[in-house]
Amino acid sequence: MKRNLLNALVLGALALPSFAMAADAVADYTVTSNIGMTSDYVFNGISQNFRTPALQGGFDYVHTSGLYAGVWSSNISGNQYSNASLESDLYGGYNGKVNDDLAYNVGLLSVFYPGGKTNIGAGPTQKWDTSSLLLGATWQGLNVKYSYTLTDWYGISSAATGGFEPTMWATGATTADGAGNLGSKGSGYLEANYSYDLGDGLALAGHLGHQKIVNFSKLSYTDYKLTATKTVGTYNFALAYSKTNATDNNLYHVIANGDNKKLGGGIVAASVSRSF
Repeated sequence: MKRNLLNALVLGALALPSFAMAADAVADYTVTSNIGMTSDYVFNGISQNFRTPALQGGFDYVHTSGLYAGVWSSNISGNQYSNASLESDLYGGYNGKVNDDLAYNVGLLSVFYPGGKTNIGAGPTQKWDTSSLLLGATWQGLNVKYSYTLTDWYGISSAATGGFEPTMWATGATTADGAGNLGSKGSGYLEANYSYDLGDGLALAGHLGHQKIVNFSKLSYTDYKLTATKTVGTYNFALAYSKTNATDNNLYHVIANGDNKKLGGGIVAASVSRSF
């Protein structure tokens, strides 16, 4: 929500050759694992770990039919996600091809924060857990993807008031539940990603995205990222710079234990991961 490894899985699966195989050919599915470390876990331009390092890893299943599924986890900061220290993602979907140049993806992503709830000890609570529908298309090096939230966007609603200022955030609100609470279900993230292979394991990538949050439009923001990667065997090294315009809001500008962090400000993150 979150996921560079998920994006890599989708793009990699879309590049698979046709699946006509002899009976004695390789298996019709693959199972891989990955583990990595990053100096800052950044998702859609926002630091998820209070601008500190994170350990991450997961497992992926890809079938030659185009079906895929996986699980991925990372440590996160309780300064942002109350009472939570872990994010776990479950995802699955289908990768298909129109022709050799054009491919598409349909998938589901569910993000869980075990034990994590908004507004701890101060009235109504709501889990941070979020599920999204993913729709994407890839043409050569260009990938466009849209994520549509099937739940409230990371627990954001006017019912979850502790530590939040929903009346300040809400503009142009149009829907409410039976109790008059505004929710953020139906929020969407539209992104475009372009990668260029320099050869010898080197690649450059650019990303531009916009997060629209239903009923809380003051929380909406735009982000961009530039990334350089180097693959050496089963290791992948990356250096990325990301920035958003989401810095003037207490959801993205957090002060905890006297430490002041702009979570959507300019961020340089270095990472290394390995697949098995």
